Amino acid sequence: MRDFFMDFIRTINESGPEKETLVYSLIFTLCMSGIMALTYRFVHTSLSYNSKFNINLMMMAFLSNVLLLLIRDNPLISLGALGSLSICRIRMNTKDPRDLGFVFWALSIGVTSAVGAYLPGIISTVILSFVLILMCKGFNRRKKCTLVIIGNKPQFASVQDVFRHLKGITVQSKNIYEESFELVYEMRVNSKIEEAVITKLNLIDGDLDVNVLAPETKAA
Repeated sequence: MRDFFMDFIRTINESGPEKETLVYSLIFTLCMSGIMALTYRFVHTSLSYNSKFNINLMMMAFLSNVLLLLIRDNPLISLGALGSLSICRIRMNTKDPRDLGFVFWALSIGVTSAVGAYLPGIISTVILSFVLILMCKGFNRRKKCTLVIIGNKPQFASVQDVFRHLKGITVQSKNIYEESFELVYEMRVNSKIEEAVITKLNLIDGDLDVNVLAPETKAA
């Protein structure tokens, strides 16, 4: 047993450039998958974020890199390995449509690292992260929500005055009864305007029920 380990260590020490290539590839995979994990965390809300799935993405990038490094000298086996990786896409339960894109992103990091395409891997990862974060900021700046207001009929005119000159707000439903009313608005405004609207509604005299709903938010 001792001779076996000695021979194994001697083989590693004699590998030279191959050992350095392996180390560089693994370090590159960890760095790129780390950027991907941070991007995944940033573009998901607190309700849709899944920490276990995020860790799984990093594992997929790392393991796909190791797998392809071991068989990169055989093109036929490499193609078969890439085909087997597609099972992850079929078997994985993804609740957010964006998760499927992150799965392929993780696999692409492992592939580009295994073949030594470091520059394309860095450029694609940086550009994709920048685009996703930029789009996420744009969506958060003008997020969509539904505002349901229920009150007494004397408050109807005051409520309408709050929304009269605001842009990005449309009436979805307007129900007026003998002594009460119910209004449903769709709002595409930033957080500051939303808070200002709710504050003005709370200043109206009388009992007024104000409910803010975010139908696009999905729990993990």
